Amino acid sequence: MSRNSFYFGILKKIMNWSLVRRATIHKHFSCDCNPSWSRYLSTMSQVEDPSYHLLSMRNQKMSHLQEKLPRLPVPRLEDTIRRYLKAHRALLDDDAYRKTEQICSSFEHGEGQLLQNELLACDKENQHTSYTTAFIEDSFLNRRDSLCITNYGINMGLTPGSQLVCATNLVVSIARFHRTLKAGLLTPADSGGLAHRDGTGFVSSSRPKSYLMCMSQLNHLFGTSRIPHESRDELQTILGIRHLVVLHKGYIYTCNLLDDSGYILPASTIMANLHHILSESRPPVKFPVASLTAERRDVWARLRKKLQAQGHGSALSLIESALFCLCLDDQDLKENNNQVLFGSGGDRWFDKSVQVIVGKDGFTGIQFEHSWSNAMMAMYHINMITKDIQNRPAVTHENSVMYLEPSNGVQRLEFDLDSSLQTAVVTAKCNLQTISASPSFYRLEFQDYGSNFLKGCGVSPDSIVQLALQLAFARMYGHHAVIVETCSTGTFLHGRTERFITATNEALECCQAFGADSRSHGSHRTTLLHQLIEATSEQHKQLISEAATGQGFIRHLFVLHCLALRRSQQHFTDIPEIFLDPAYQLEYHDDIFPTNVRNIQATLLIPWVPEGIVFVYYIRETSVLCCLSTVSTNRDLQAYSKTLELSLKEIGDALAEIRVNLCDDISQNPGIPDLDPIYLMIFPLSTNCFIYLSCIG
Repeated sequence: MSRNSFYFGILKKIMNWSLVRRATIHKHFSCDCNPSWSRYLSTMSQVEDPSYHLLSMRNQKMSHLQEKLPRLPVPRLEDTIRRYLKAHRALLDDDAYRKTEQICSSFEHGEGQLLQNELLACDKENQHTSYTTAFIEDSFLNRRDSLCITNYGINMGLTPGSQLVCATNLVVSIARFHRTLKAGLLTPADSGGLAHRDGTGFVSSSRPKSYLMCMSQLNHLFGTSRIPHESRDELQTILGIRHLVVLHKGYIYTCNLLDDSGYILPASTIMANLHHILSESRPPVKFPVASLTAERRDVWARLRKKLQAQGHGSALSLIESALFCLCLDDQDLKENNNQVLFGSGGDRWFDKSVQVIVGKDGFTGIQFEHSWSNAMMAMYHINMITKDIQNRPAVTHENSVMYLEPSNGVQRLEFDLDSSLQTAVVTAKCNLQTISASPSFYRLEFQDYGSNFLKGCGVSPDSIVQLALQLAFARMYGHHAVIVETCSTGTFLHGRTERFITATNEALECCQAFGADSRSHGSHRTTLLHQLIEATSEQHKQLISEAATGQGFIRHLFVLHCLALRRSQQHFTDIPEIFLDPAYQLEYHDDIFPTNVRNIQATLLIPWVPEGIVFVYYIRETSVLCCLSTVSTNRDLQAYSKTLELSLKEIGDALAEIRVNLCDDISQNPGIPDLDPIYLMIFPLSTNCFIYLSCIG
């Protein structure tokens, strides 16, 4: 037995006496002149401290709440048809609408009833889940496009620093999230103010008007990969995994993250392992095998079989089963959206459920594979680990790493590719470069007003942003936009999302009023705009309420369409005419794909339609932060953003003018009760307009 081992054994017994005595001993022995002692004592203190391993503690198991969530209701067919027709009235001319009405009537009283009965029977047999879950998952796994198109990346907004320190803190906090999730002790996400119409579900303790969300999607967050197969992929989750996979310069490493007992390794050990990887002075890999994951799914499925046949099956298994993927980029991430989404070729494994990306400049991002979750759970995951890093970082500097040696848990995976696979890698890298060159991005921060002003005007902030999108599009392109917004149904068991069309009759009429010559309405223009904006807002709130409570129509018709396709394949029957009607196809060819997010800087998405614009926005209290992207050369994002900004200002000015007139009425009529004109709040809207609000007393 070595002298150090003997001392360590004695010290371990002494340290178990009490936390106070352990702290005293650590202070006495931990010094730069004896790094071995310092490393051991740091290891012991972190491993034995429960707070090092967990994000948060709850008195009640999360699984207990999960089991009692309400199930997503199947809407009545007649309600779905009614909502479908109402949503399309504003988008179709009279002839097209009459034809759609006839098709819908025939479907509702004929084939639709058969499909509805089949759906109800299927839902009754699957009480453990939602009636939409399997069909939505299939819609992702059946797609044959490259995952570069469907994956989404998020800039985390963490304060940048050393790449090594940022990566270590991210790895430790994600490991804490993993252990807290595994223990069932996570604080569940809430619906952000949306409540069930029937009052069922669990009310959030922090938000009385919110309901707790289903957390089942997080079961696929760790140890999960999308395995490519021809015709349909497979979502594979492996339990009991202790390692993560690290990509750097095209090399692929596996690193232990948990010890044999499932506890997180000390941050010093994790940092030493990552330092070892970053310090390797090897040139970039000439033929990085990770590039193959960017290919179309059928192509990658065939290449993966070839890799397995050539003896690389065990290496692929280590990658695919890893808890998550850490990408240590050799390029900066700041203001480089393409790098977050696509990398540089060979430094992303697109099949992994989550990839954590740390740039050379210390900026951070995360990329998610979309089939297993919707964005709300991804945001929840990011917010939790971001708060953990900000409140209690595992490491703050990398000075101590000079004393440390990497553990034997670091392994570089070797891939000896034959000429055919080398050619495939070159082709995949070229295809990835073509895809990454397609999208353009534009960031807009509208600072004239935000949710505080809009709520003070009595309108929905989200409805105003949607109205401005429609108004700007009509001014730019001369016709109304098909805008389909997504809403979470996560307050139901295994709920995913519902979609609804925001181009309502009220919104389009409001756009026409804004576009009309002000002289045509004279002094009544302000009153008219006020009425139209309020009507648009109320209709928008109703659509959100219906979608969030499982009473939308798009997902319902989508499932009925899937059942019709299955029946057609099995019994060689025709597809119902409603699913061939051009009106139905409008829902899947969005001009604008909006996503409203909370508490993050920017979300990056790639449009799913050639001419579409992805519009991601965060409505702050005093501003609106927007990120736009498109792959179309016919969409000028900078020009559209400027038009959007002008539209937001014009809507704000109209709301301000209404408030100014209201204040004038108050000053001229002192008998109006409950208003005290002494207290005034001033909100600047544009260079020539202010709003004066009287506090309600």
